[in-house]
Amino acid sequence: MAEDVSITGEIALLWRDVDPYEGDVILLSLDTDETLALNTFELRGDLAGRFPEGTLEEGMRVRIVCRPDTMEVVNQETGETSDEERAVVVDVEVLAG
Repeated sequence: MAEDVSITGEIALLWRDVDPYEGDVILLSLDTDETLALNTFELRGDLAGRFPEGTLEEGMRVRIVCRPDTMEVVNQETGETSDEERAVVVDVEVLAG
């Protein structure tokens, strides 16, 4: 993933939680318009705060904009580290219909 990617679909699963350090967390799983597109997303902090309870619901159509970010991952069994590219959600837009 070299640049921002936009993924559109219908919210199939919506889960809310509160992280003791980062605040609101929203987990979204989409039924995407494009087959095999990335379909699970995590909104944290200010971005999650933009969508209080009731503003996002299962069945709504949304467009998610993601940006690649490289994170260091630690193998718990061996202690070895490696870099892994993950998608970080930078914007969510609720679409009509």
